[in-house]
Amino acid sequence: MSVGRKQRRTGAAEPIARRAATALALAAFGALLFGWLRGGGTVEVPWALTLDLELELGLDGLATLYALLATGIGAAVFAYASAYMPWHTAHAGQPRARELRFWAWMVIFMGAMVGLACARDLVSLFVFFDLTAIASYFLIGFDRERRAARGAALMALLVTGVSAVLLLIGAVVLYERYGTFSVPELVRLAEPGTTTAIAAALIAVAALAKSAQAPLHFWLPRAMEAPTPVSAYLHSAAMVAA
Repeated sequence: MSVGRKQRRTGAAEPIARRAATALALAAFGALLFGWLRGGGTVEVPWALTLDLELELGLDGLATLYALLATGIGAAVFAYASAYMPWHTAHAGQPRARELRFWAWMVIFMGAMVGLACARDLVSLFVFFDLTAIASYFLIGFDRERRAARGAALMALLVTGVSAVLLLIGAVVLYERYGTFSVPELVRLAEPGTTTAIAAALIAVAALAKSAQAPLHFWLPRAMEAPTPVSAYLHSAAMVAA
């Protein structure tokens, strides 16, 4: 009896999760658009004062463009996944509860991409950069019973995880030279030189690996092992362009 009640509760939760995720994507799209039409702005939240770290997010033209892509395409992908995922889990013989984890990671993935687009300091950029890698790992490896899916997820995590470390090293190099992680401040203070060139090269390699540019593109085709909505989101303008 208890097993049956648990299954019924799980079955009832799945449609709620689908609708809630889609509604959240649409609400985020609307909020970002409204914020941009009202003139944009920045949010600064100190979180490690001894290290001079703060969460700094800004809604300028470029951030708005890619945040709207992440949420707008996200809403379309979520709507498609609402019909696709019940069929996928049933066809693969997977427990229905796993679909709830799918929606949780998709929402985290979308939020990380919005944060990545709006981040105005290099530490926040690194955090969101790495969070997309973690979410990608669980989404690409959603069908974990399949060896190909597990291998593709691990490859994506290794490539994007190592690239995130390069980004962090570049950020630390710039901080040691200029005393700030703030991107606007670094744009103002940075001068041509060896230190700046090394840091810029590290950050550029991280971006090239994350956006699957040749010769660091080999992980993205294998990501097609993921369920179709995940592949659509990964290959769309949402993450690769962010």
